[in-house]
Amino acid sequence: MERLKTIISQYGAGAVQAHDLRTRQDGHSVFVDFHLIVPGEMTVLDSHTLCDQIEVAIKAEFPNARIQIHVEPEHKAKSDAIAIANV
Repeated sequence: MERLKTIISQYGAGAVQAHDLRTRQDGHSVFVDFHLIVPGEMTVLDSHTLCDQIEVAIKAEFPNARIQIHVEPEHKAKSDAIAIANV
């Protein structure tokens, strides 16, 4: 979990935060599910590109990962979230 949080933080630049990270394993597959909070003015294309970037980074570390990212607007932010490293 800690490694996933680090990857999401490092590769999620442009997002506001991520929360509700959940994982489970089924055989050789690891299922990763979380919500990515993006600025309200971010385009669908930009949020999709950001999700692709995060997915590639996760799969580099966890090749059998099956990833589902739920993109949500800023007003869905939570206080117990993964901070995003905005560089």
